[in-house]
Amino acid sequence: MSSSQNDDVTVAIRNGPMDHAAQESDKQIILLTNSAANRGHAEAKGHLVEDMLTSLGHCVEHRLPPDIESTYKAVHDAVARGQHIIAVGGDGFIHHVVQGCAETPATVGLIPAGTGNDFVLGLDLPRELEDAVRAAVGPARPVDLLRFEQPTGEIRYGVTIATAGFSAAVNVRADNMAWPRGSSRYTLATLVELLRLQRYELQMVVDGQAVGGPCLMVAIANTRAFGGGMQIAPAAGPTTGHLDIVVIRDTSPFNLLRMLPKTFKGGHIGHPAVEIRTGQAIQLQLLCNDGSNSMNLRSDGEDVGSLPQTVTVVPGGLRVAGVSPPSTVAGEGRERTE
Repeated sequence: MSSSQNDDVTVAIRNGPMDHAAQESDKQIILLTNSAANRGHAEAKGHLVEDMLTSLGHCVEHRLPPDIESTYKAVHDAVARGQHIIAVGGDGFIHHVVQGCAETPATVGLIPAGTGNDFVLGLDLPRELEDAVRAAVGPARPVDLLRFEQPTGEIRYGVTIATAGFSAAVNVRADNMAWPRGSSRYTLATLVELLRLQRYELQMVVDGQAVGGPCLMVAIANTRAFGGGMQIAPAAGPTTGHLDIVVIRDTSPFNLLRMLPKTFKGGHIGHPAVEIRTGQAIQLQLLCNDGSNSMNLRSDGEDVGSLPQTVTVVPGGLRVAGVSPPSTVAGEGRERTE
Protein backbone atom coordinates (compact mmCIF):
# COMPACT_ATOMS: atom_id res chain seq x y z
CA MET A 1 0.00 0.00 0.00
CA SER A 2 1.31 3.40 -0.93
CA SER A 3 1.59 5.89 1.92
CA SER A 4 0.45 8.78 -0.26
CA GLN A 5 -1.92 9.49 -3.11
CA ASN A 6 -0.50 8.36 -6.45
CA ASP A 7 -1.30 8.63 -10.12
CA ASP A 8 -3.37 5.46 -9.98
CA VAL A 9 -5.97 7.21 -7.86
CA THR A 10 -8.13 9.73 -9.63
CA VAL A 11 -9.10 12.65 -7.43
CA ALA A 12 -11.55 15.24 -8.68
CA ILE A 13 -13.03 17.96 -6.51
CA ARG A 14 -15.84 19.97 -7.95
CA ASN A 15 -18.18 22.55 -6.57
CA GLY A 16 -21.44 22.90 -8.45
CA PRO A 17 -24.26 25.41 -8.09
CA MET A 18 -27.01 24.50 -5.66
CA ASP A 19 -30.27 23.73 -7.43
CA HIS A 20 -33.73 23.40 -6.01
CA ALA A 21 -33.46 19.59 -5.86
CA ALA A 22 -31.05 19.80 -2.95
CA GLN A 23 -33.05 20.08 0.23
CA GLU A 24 -30.14 20.51 2.63
CA SER A 25 -26.79 22.24 2.85
CA ASP A 26 -23.90 21.02 0.72
CA LYS A 27 -22.52 17.65 1.77
CA GLN A 28 -18.79 17.03 1.80
CA ILE A 29 -18.81 13.78 -0.15
CA ILE A 30 -16.12 11.28 -0.92
CA LEU A 31 -17.22 9.22 -3.90
CA LEU A 32 -15.44 5.88 -4.18
CA THR A 33 -15.76 3.98 -7.45
CA ASN A 34 -14.57 0.46 -8.10
CA SER A 35 -13.34 0.92 -11.65
CA ALA A 36 -13.02 -2.85 -12.11
CA ALA A 37 -16.65 -3.63 -11.20
CA ASN A 38 -18.99 -4.98 -13.86
CA ARG A 39 -16.10 -5.51 -16.30
CA GLY A 40 -15.06 -1.88 -16.04
CA HIS A 41 -18.45 -0.31 -16.69
CA ALA A 42 -18.66 1.00 -13.12
CA GLU A 43 -16.03 3.64 -13.83
CA ALA A 44 -18.26 5.41 -16.36
CA LYS A 45 -21.14 5.20 -13.90
CA GLY A 46 -18.95 6.75 -11.21
CA HIS A 47 -18.28 9.79 -13.38
CA LEU A 48 -22.00 10.15 -14.08
CA VAL A 49 -22.71 10.00 -10.36
CA GLU A 50 -20.08 12.66 -9.74
CA ASP A 51 -21.74 14.99 -12.25
CA MET A 52 -25.18 14.37 -10.76
CA LEU A 53 -24.00 15.04 -7.22
CA THR A 54 -22.30 18.21 -8.35
CA SER A 55 -25.51 19.38 -10.00
CA LEU A 56 -27.27 18.88 -6.67
CA GLY A 57 -24.84 21.32 -5.08
CA HIS A 58 -22.56 18.93 -3.24
CA CYS A 59 -18.79 19.15 -2.94
CA VAL A 60 -17.47 15.89 -4.37
CA GLU A 61 -14.08 14.25 -4.03
CA HIS A 62 -14.00 11.34 -6.46
CA ARG A 63 -11.48 8.54 -6.02
CA LEU A 64 -10.95 5.36 -8.00
CA PRO A 65 -8.83 3.28 -5.60
CA PRO A 66 -6.67 0.79 -7.51
CA ASP A 67 -6.61 -1.86 -4.79
CA ILE A 68 -8.13 -2.96 -1.49
CA GLU A 69 -5.52 -1.18 0.63
CA SER A 70 -6.21 2.11 -1.14
CA THR A 71 -9.92 1.62 -0.52
CA TYR A 72 -9.33 1.08 3.20
CA LYS A 73 -7.17 4.20 3.40
CA ALA A 74 -9.73 6.33 1.57
CA VAL A 75 -12.52 5.18 3.88
CA HIS A 76 -10.48 5.71 7.04
CA ASP A 77 -9.57 9.21 5.86
CA ALA A 78 -13.22 9.97 5.11
CA VAL A 79 -14.35 8.78 8.54
CA ALA A 80 -11.67 10.90 10.22
CA ARG A 81 -12.78 13.97 8.25
CA GLY A 82 -16.48 13.37 8.78
CA GLN A 83 -17.19 13.02 5.06
CA HIS A 84 -20.31 11.41 3.63
CA ILE A 85 -19.19 8.23 1.82
CA ILE A 86 -20.78 7.03 -1.42
CA ALA A 87 -19.67 3.71 -2.91
CA VAL A 88 -20.13 2.84 -6.59
CA GLY A 89 -19.62 -0.87 -7.08
CA GLY A 90 -20.92 -4.30 -6.21
CA ASP A 91 -21.21 -6.30 -3.01
CA GLY A 92 -17.49 -7.05 -2.85
CA PHE A 93 -16.53 -3.39 -3.05
CA ILE A 94 -19.13 -2.47 -0.43
CA HIS A 95 -17.66 -5.22 1.75
CA HIS A 96 -14.24 -3.56 1.66
CA VAL A 97 -15.67 -0.08 2.21
CA VAL A 98 -17.52 -1.30 5.30
CA GLN A 99 -14.33 -2.63 6.91
CA GLY A 100 -13.32 1.00 7.44
CA CYS A 101 -16.62 2.48 8.63
CA ALA A 102 -18.45 -0.28 10.53
CA GLU A 103 -19.54 0.74 14.02
CA THR A 104 -18.66 4.40 13.38
CA PRO A 105 -20.91 7.47 12.95
CA ALA A 106 -20.10 7.58 9.21
CA THR A 107 -22.93 7.42 6.67
CA VAL A 108 -22.63 5.39 3.48
CA GLY A 109 -24.64 5.83 0.28
CA LEU A 110 -24.77 2.98 -2.22
CA ILE A 111 -24.83 3.09 -6.03
CA PRO A 112 -25.20 -0.46 -7.41
CA ALA A 113 -22.68 -1.20 -10.14
CA GLY A 114 -21.70 -4.83 -9.67
CA THR A 115 -22.79 -8.26 -10.83
CA GLY A 116 -25.21 -9.22 -8.08
CA ASN A 117 -25.88 -6.09 -5.98
CA ASP A 118 -27.50 -8.23 -3.30
CA PHE A 119 -26.99 -5.70 -0.48
CA VAL A 120 -28.87 -3.02 -2.40
CA LEU A 121 -31.58 -5.61 -3.08
CA GLY A 122 -31.73 -6.53 0.59
CA LEU A 123 -32.15 -2.89 1.61
CA ASP A 124 -34.75 -2.25 -1.12
CA LEU A 125 -32.70 0.70 -2.33
CA PRO A 126 -33.38 2.09 -5.82
CA ARG A 127 -31.33 0.74 -8.68
CA GLU A 128 -32.23 3.30 -11.35
CA LEU A 129 -29.32 5.73 -11.39
CA GLU A 130 -31.04 9.05 -10.74
CA ASP A 131 -33.12 7.61 -7.89
CA ALA A 132 -30.07 5.83 -6.48
CA VAL A 133 -28.07 9.07 -6.39
CA ARG A 134 -30.83 10.92 -4.55
CA ALA A 135 -31.16 8.06 -2.07
CA ALA A 136 -27.39 8.05 -1.53
CA VAL A 137 -27.53 11.58 -0.10
CA GLY A 138 -30.82 11.06 1.74
CA PRO A 139 -31.45 10.56 5.46
CA ALA A 140 -29.55 7.67 7.04
CA ARG A 141 -30.88 4.72 8.99
CA PRO A 142 -28.89 2.10 10.92
CA VAL A 143 -28.76 -1.43 9.53
CA ASP A 144 -27.27 -4.59 10.96
CA LEU A 145 -23.92 -6.13 10.07
CA LEU A 146 -22.29 -9.53 10.37
CA ARG A 147 -19.18 -9.61 12.54
CA PHE A 148 -16.56 -12.34 12.06
CA GLU A 149 -14.03 -13.14 14.76
CA GLN A 150 -11.23 -15.64 14.34
CA PRO A 151 -9.43 -17.31 17.27
CA THR A 152 -6.55 -14.87 16.70
CA GLY A 153 -8.91 -11.99 17.51
CA GLU A 154 -8.96 -10.69 13.93
CA ILE A 155 -12.27 -8.97 13.16
CA ARG A 156 -14.03 -8.60 9.81
CA TYR A 157 -17.52 -7.45 8.86
CA GLY A 158 -20.06 -8.54 6.26
CA VAL A 159 -23.21 -6.96 4.90
CA THR A 160 -25.23 -9.72 3.21
CA ILE A 161 -24.73 -13.45 3.80
CA ALA A 162 -21.81 -15.52 5.06
CA THR A 163 -21.59 -18.98 3.61
CA ALA A 164 -19.47 -22.10 3.88
CA GLY A 165 -19.49 -25.37 2.00
CA PHE A 166 -21.19 -25.88 -1.36
CA SER A 167 -22.38 -22.28 -1.73
CA ALA A 168 -18.90 -20.92 -0.98
CA ALA A 169 -17.41 -23.23 -3.61
CA VAL A 170 -19.97 -21.92 -6.11
CA ASN A 171 -19.00 -18.35 -5.22
CA VAL A 172 -15.30 -19.03 -5.81
CA ARG A 173 -15.97 -20.72 -9.14
CA ALA A 174 -18.28 -17.92 -10.31
CA ASP A 175 -15.64 -15.32 -9.44
CA ASN A 176 -13.15 -17.12 -11.66
CA MET A 177 -15.46 -17.37 -14.67
CA ALA A 178 -15.07 -14.89 -17.50
CA TRP A 179 -18.34 -16.02 -19.06
CA PRO A 180 -21.30 -15.73 -18.77
CA ARG A 181 -21.89 -12.31 -17.24
CA GLY A 182 -24.48 -11.38 -14.65
CA SER A 183 -26.35 -13.68 -12.30
CA SER A 184 -26.26 -16.56 -14.82
CA ARG A 185 -22.61 -17.02 -13.81
CA TYR A 186 -23.78 -18.28 -10.43
CA THR A 187 -26.26 -20.68 -12.01
CA LEU A 188 -23.60 -22.20 -14.25
CA ALA A 189 -21.08 -22.36 -11.39
CA THR A 190 -23.68 -24.18 -9.29
CA LEU A 191 -24.20 -26.81 -11.98
CA VAL A 192 -20.45 -27.39 -12.25
CA GLU A 193 -20.01 -27.72 -8.48
CA LEU A 194 -22.88 -30.23 -8.30
CA LEU A 195 -20.63 -32.64 -10.19
CA ARG A 196 -18.09 -32.56 -7.34
CA LEU A 197 -20.46 -32.23 -4.39
CA GLN A 198 -18.80 -32.61 -0.97
CA ARG A 199 -20.28 -33.36 2.45
CA TYR A 200 -19.02 -31.62 5.57
CA GLU A 201 -19.17 -32.41 9.27
CA LEU A 202 -19.66 -29.07 10.99
CA GLN A 203 -19.97 -28.31 14.68
CA MET A 204 -22.25 -25.31 15.10
CA VAL A 205 -23.18 -23.60 18.36
CA VAL A 206 -26.10 -21.18 18.01
CA ASP A 207 -26.60 -18.96 21.07
CA GLY A 208 -25.01 -21.66 23.21
CA GLN A 209 -26.96 -24.58 21.72
CA ALA A 210 -24.90 -27.20 19.89
CA VAL A 211 -26.04 -28.25 16.43
CA GLY A 212 -24.07 -30.93 14.61
CA GLY A 213 -24.32 -33.41 11.81
CA PRO A 214 -23.34 -33.69 8.16
CA CYS A 215 -24.34 -30.92 5.78
CA LEU A 216 -23.66 -29.56 2.33
CA MET A 217 -23.63 -25.90 3.26
CA VAL A 218 -24.52 -23.28 5.83
CA ALA A 219 -25.63 -19.71 5.15
CA ILE A 220 -25.63 -17.06 7.88
CA ALA A 221 -27.89 -14.31 6.64
CA ASN A 222 -28.21 -10.62 7.37
CA THR A 223 -30.17 -10.08 4.14
CA ARG A 224 -32.30 -12.47 2.15
CA ALA A 225 -30.36 -13.10 -1.07
CA PHE A 226 -26.96 -13.94 -2.48
CA GLY A 227 -25.60 -15.03 -5.84
CA GLY A 228 -27.47 -12.37 -7.78
CA GLY A 229 -30.93 -12.86 -6.28
CA MET A 230 -31.04 -16.41 -4.86
CA GLN A 231 -33.25 -15.93 -1.80
CA ILE A 232 -31.62 -18.50 0.43
CA ALA A 233 -33.03 -16.81 3.57
CA PRO A 234 -36.27 -15.12 2.46
CA ALA A 235 -37.25 -14.07 5.98
CA ALA A 236 -33.92 -12.40 6.76
CA GLY A 237 -33.71 -8.64 7.08
CA PRO A 238 -30.99 -6.15 8.01
CA THR A 239 -32.83 -4.50 10.89
CA THR A 240 -34.16 -7.55 12.73
CA GLY A 241 -31.25 -7.67 15.14
CA HIS A 242 -30.70 -11.40 14.58
CA LEU A 243 -29.11 -13.84 12.16
CA ASP A 244 -31.09 -16.21 9.95
CA ILE A 245 -29.10 -19.45 9.72
CA VAL A 246 -29.91 -21.82 6.86
CA VAL A 247 -28.39 -25.31 6.86
CA ILE A 248 -28.77 -27.69 3.93
CA ARG A 249 -28.25 -31.20 5.20
CA ASP A 250 -26.92 -34.14 3.22
CA THR A 251 -28.99 -34.77 0.12
CA SER A 252 -28.33 -36.00 -3.40
CA PRO A 253 -27.00 -33.83 -6.22
CA PHE A 254 -30.29 -34.45 -8.02
CA ASN A 255 -32.34 -33.13 -5.09
CA LEU A 256 -30.04 -30.13 -4.79
CA LEU A 257 -30.40 -29.48 -8.52
CA ARG A 258 -34.19 -29.53 -8.19
CA MET A 259 -33.96 -27.15 -5.26
CA LEU A 260 -31.83 -24.58 -7.14
CA PRO A 261 -34.48 -22.80 -9.24
CA LYS A 262 -36.79 -22.62 -6.23
CA THR A 263 -34.28 -20.54 -4.27
CA PHE A 264 -34.88 -17.48 -6.45
CA LYS A 265 -38.31 -17.16 -4.84
CA GLY A 266 -37.53 -18.83 -1.53
CA GLY A 267 -39.38 -21.98 -2.57
CA HIS A 268 -36.77 -24.29 -1.04
CA ILE A 269 -38.08 -23.50 2.43
CA GLY A 270 -39.90 -26.55 3.72
CA HIS A 271 -37.67 -29.04 1.92
CA PRO A 272 -36.72 -31.89 4.32
CA ALA A 273 -33.02 -31.15 3.86
CA VAL A 274 -33.37 -27.46 4.78
CA GLU A 275 -33.11 -26.31 8.40
CA ILE A 276 -33.56 -22.71 9.52
CA ARG A 277 -32.65 -21.19 12.86
CA THR A 278 -32.34 -17.67 14.20
CA GLY A 279 -29.86 -16.39 16.74
CA GLN A 280 -27.52 -13.65 17.82
CA ALA A 281 -24.30 -15.61 17.37
CA ILE A 282 -23.02 -18.82 15.83
CA GLN A 283 -19.71 -20.58 16.34
CA LEU A 284 -18.58 -22.80 13.47
CA GLN A 285 -15.90 -25.46 13.44
CA LEU A 286 -15.10 -28.01 10.76
CA LEU A 287 -14.75 -31.49 12.23
CA CYS A 288 -14.09 -33.38 9.01
CA ASN A 289 -15.20 -33.63 5.41
CA ASP A 290 -14.76 -35.98 2.50
CA GLY A 291 -12.52 -33.73 0.42
CA SER A 292 -10.14 -31.52 2.40
CA ASN A 293 -9.15 -30.54 5.92
CA SER A 294 -9.94 -26.84 5.75
CA MET A 295 -12.97 -24.68 5.11
CA ASN A 296 -13.31 -20.96 4.53
CA LEU A 297 -16.18 -18.58 5.11
CA ARG A 298 -17.15 -16.17 2.37
CA SER A 299 -19.30 -13.09 2.78
CA ASP A 300 -20.41 -10.63 0.09
CA GLY A 301 -18.38 -12.73 -2.33
CA GLU A 302 -15.16 -12.18 -0.34
CA ASP A 303 -13.05 -14.58 1.70
CA VAL A 304 -13.32 -13.77 5.41
CA GLY A 305 -11.01 -16.51 6.69
CA SER A 306 -10.97 -20.17 7.62
CA LEU A 307 -12.91 -21.97 10.34
CA PRO A 308 -13.21 -21.97 13.28
CA GLN A 309 -14.93 -18.60 13.53
CA THR A 310 -17.62 -16.88 15.55
CA VAL A 311 -20.22 -14.89 13.64
CA THR A 312 -22.39 -12.39 15.49
CA VAL A 313 -24.96 -9.82 14.47
CA VAL A 314 -24.12 -6.16 15.09
CA PRO A 315 -27.48 -4.38 15.41
CA GLY A 316 -27.32 -0.97 13.76
CA GLY A 317 -23.63 -1.41 12.94
CA LEU A 318 -23.76 0.64 9.73
CA ARG A 319 -25.54 3.87 8.79
CA VAL A 320 -26.87 3.70 5.23
CA ALA A 321 -28.44 6.61 3.37
CA GLY A 322 -31.84 6.30 1.74
CA VAL A 323 -33.05 3.18 3.53
CA SER A 324 -36.82 3.02 4.01
CA PRO A 325 -38.36 2.34 7.43
CA PRO A 326 -38.14 -1.36 8.35
CA SER A 327 -41.86 -1.93 7.83
CA THR A 328 -41.26 -1.72 4.07
CA VAL A 329 -38.11 -3.88 3.97
CA ALA A 330 -38.56 -7.62 3.49
CA GLY A 331 -37.89 -9.74 6.52
CA GLU A 332 -38.07 -6.96 9.10
CA GLY A 333 -39.27 -7.75 12.58
CA ARG A 334 -38.83 -4.47 14.45
CA GLU A 335 -38.11 -0.85 13.76
CA ARG A 336 -35.06 1.03 14.91
CA THR A 337 -34.84 4.77 14.48
CA GLU A 338 -32.36 7.49 15.24
